[in-house]
Amino acid sequence: MKIEKLIVADFRSHRLTQVEFKDGINLIIGQNGSGKSSLLDALLIGLYWPSRPKDLRKGDFLRIGGNSTEITVYFEKEGVRYQVHRKITKGVAFAKYHDGTSWKHVSETSHKTVRDWMEKLIPYDVFLNAIYIRQGEIDAILESDESREKVVRQVLGLDRYENAYNNLLEVRKEIDRRIKSTEEFLKRTENIDELIRDMEKKLEKTLKEIKELSRRIPELEKELKEAREKLNHLKELKGKIDSLRLEIKESEGRKEALKSKLAELEKRISEGEKKVKELEEKVKELKGLKERSEQYLNLLKFRGYYVEERGKNEGLAGKYRTGIEEIEKRLAELEKVEKQLAGMKKKADELRKKLRELEEEAKRYEKVKTLLKQLKDQRNRLKYSEEEIANLSSRIEEAKARREEILEELQKIQGELGGLKNLIGERNRAIKELEGATGRCPVCGRELTEEHRNEIIERYRREVLEASGEVKRLKERKEDLNRELREITEILKGERELTEQKTILEDIKRLEGELKKYNVEELRRKGKEYEKSREDLNRLEGELKSMENELKKREELENRKKDLEEKLRSVELRLKELDKELRERGFSSVGELDAKLEELKPFYERYLQLKGSEEELKREREKLEGLRGEREETERNLKAEEENLKALKEELKEKEALYSEEEHKRTEELVYSLGEELAGMRANLKALSKERDELTNNLGRLREEKELRIRKRKELEGLRKAREDVQKLREKLKRYKAMLRENALSKVGELASEIFEELTEEKYSGITVRAEEKKVRLGVVYDGREYGLGFLSGGERIALGLAFRLALSLYLAGEISLLILDEPTPYLDEERRRRLVDIMQRYLRKIPQVIVVSHDEELKDAADRVIRVSLENGVSRVEEVRMEV
Repeated sequence: MKIEKLIVADFRSHRLTQVEFKDGINLIIGQNGSGKSSLLDALLIGLYWPSRPKDLRKGDFLRIGGNSTEITVYFEKEGVRYQVHRKITKGVAFAKYHDGTSWKHVSETSHKTVRDWMEKLIPYDVFLNAIYIRQGEIDAILESDESREKVVRQVLGLDRYENAYNNLLEVRKEIDRRIKSTEEFLKRTENIDELIRDMEKKLEKTLKEIKELSRRIPELEKELKEAREKLNHLKELKGKIDSLRLEIKESEGRKEALKSKLAELEKRISEGEKKVKELEEKVKELKGLKERSEQYLNLLKFRGYYVEERGKNEGLAGKYRTGIEEIEKRLAELEKVEKQLAGMKKKADELRKKLRELEEEAKRYEKVKTLLKQLKDQRNRLKYSEEEIANLSSRIEEAKARREEILEELQKIQGELGGLKNLIGERNRAIKELEGATGRCPVCGRELTEEHRNEIIERYRREVLEASGEVKRLKERKEDLNRELREITEILKGERELTEQKTILEDIKRLEGELKKYNVEELRRKGKEYEKSREDLNRLEGELKSMENELKKREELENRKKDLEEKLRSVELRLKELDKELRERGFSSVGELDAKLEELKPFYERYLQLKGSEEELKREREKLEGLRGEREETERNLKAEEENLKALKEELKEKEALYSEEEHKRTEELVYSLGEELAGMRANLKALSKERDELTNNLGRLREEKELRIRKRKELEGLRKAREDVQKLREKLKRYKAMLRENALSKVGELASEIFEELTEEKYSGITVRAEEKKVRLGVVYDGREYGLGFLSGGERIALGLAFRLALSLYLAGEISLLILDEPTPYLDEERRRRLVDIMQRYLRKIPQVIVVSHDEELKDAADRVIRVSLENGVSRVEEVRMEV
């Protein structure tokens, strides 16, 4: 695998960044915080999201002010070009490959499907452990033998063999389970032949009983059919007799009902004839009242119209007269206002002149008021005197200087503590080895005598005691320094407030200087005089405007007066017309009209009582005619019903002669007994058929089990053979894993020795690597003797860890085409950084593509291509550095 291009948008400090990578060593360089390591994180997330190291969280990706995090990675593997694109904050992703002419989709729609496809192409663990050397892995190599073993296991992929070894154990357990299940089945079916013979005899007996029942049931069904036909005939005859008896009873009831109805109709016809005569008399009287009723209604309608119109017009006349009086009063008031207006205009001109004279002084007064308010506000914010501010400033500067001294000393103490702890650990392990050692001394290689052993152990114990005492002293000093650092931090918290107080004090002095330029009291007096004159003018102008607006209304008021006078004349004319109309109808007053209405009212009321007589007479005549027709129809129906009753009685007599109650009862008993017998036989046949089917099925299953027993015996032999093969394979895998680990560590040790010798200018003869159970021990050879890591200085330990980690990746160089190093030099001194340049040129060029991220400018000498990352206004900027030829 080789990376071709990386494009990131809105990722951490990167707004839009594109980086291209070539074969050879690609160096990404920049200051801490510039965004260079973010490019490697983006590469890892782009390929494998949502799989990622624990320290990478989705909430940390989006750039402040950005819209959506997007990452695109272009890479090549085995001659095929690929691209992976992700919109992290939108949940969109896809993967493509190039077929030589265009890009084709291979996976899309979600982050998980793209991750799963990428896992098949290059597993995440392989990329993270064999290809990508992250910051902190050097610390893991130096931390302990156990953590070193974990790094070796991950990088070399030994976990895969461990997983295979464990998976084979699960396979063996599954085979054991199937062997046990098969053995239990064979034991459970030992008597299968005897069960088959018993079931065959039972089936033969059942089939014989079914045959006998199948012969007898049809005979019984025929007898039952004949009995049911006879019973049905008797039931039908009895039903007809019962039906005729019911019809006769109903016919007799209808006959009596028709007789009653005929008598009722005769009575209603007589009453109808009498009512028709009464209504004819009322209709005659109604015709004589019609003329006077119409006269009454006409006069009543005119009275309502006259009273309503006169009341309405009299009200309007009063309203118009009141309006005219109010307008005349308002016009008189406006005459007085016009006389006052000239004097007020003169007074307003005098005030305007005075304001122009005071205007400049008033502006200066407003400026002074602003300065006075600012001065008051700043004095309220000032917490310290000038002397207190100077003292506080001095204390903060002293605290800053002391903080730098403490931090430098703490860093030095931390390094010394690390060396002492390693020394104590190495000496304690050496003591433990010496206490159980025999033959030659594991320290110097000489013949080990008791005296020599005790001498070395005593010397090491003194060193441990001295180192422990020094550790205690350094820890106490570290605690004192941390306590002092906390106190200094509290002091420095006041730096921001101090800066603010200094600014406030400077403002106060500036404002006081500004105010000295003015006669504040004189300006205050003139300012108040200006404000009072402006208020008087505003009030006067308001009154003038109001008076002028009032005078403008005079013409409108005069027009309104004319309009009201015209409307009053029109209303008075309408009142005269109403009185004339009353006289034309023959009345001099409303009282005469009311008297005439009282005279006509009784005739109108009687007319109303008789008004519906004509319609009622018509309805009664029609009703009487209907009753007479209904009487004729009822007489015809009565005659027909008497004839029908006679015919029903004759038919009943004939049917009763053909029916016997005793024969009907005997036939019912016969049908019931035959039906019970037939139902029993059928139920028995059904049960026997079900039993036959169950026996057939069970017999088939038993025969299948018999065949299965034969197959299970053969399967059991195969399972026992497979168990032996799996166990042998586990043992071979265990031996192979140990051999692979041992051979790999041997080769890694050789490579690491070469790199370490160069990093230390051949001060050491090499590195020793020992593989133990769940541990990988490292040592160094110095002056022909092997020493533990406690023998090394802090810088030499870092060099050893770097050499060992590079050796692990170089061991895999034949299998990998890409190596990524994130900050390989943070703890190396200047000389070892220069050595690392030579190592990169000699060893890392064995790998087709290397990507290194570092803040160290010296590494440029080893790079084929340099990409510089810088931070400008909070945004990362990337540019390629031209290499000198």
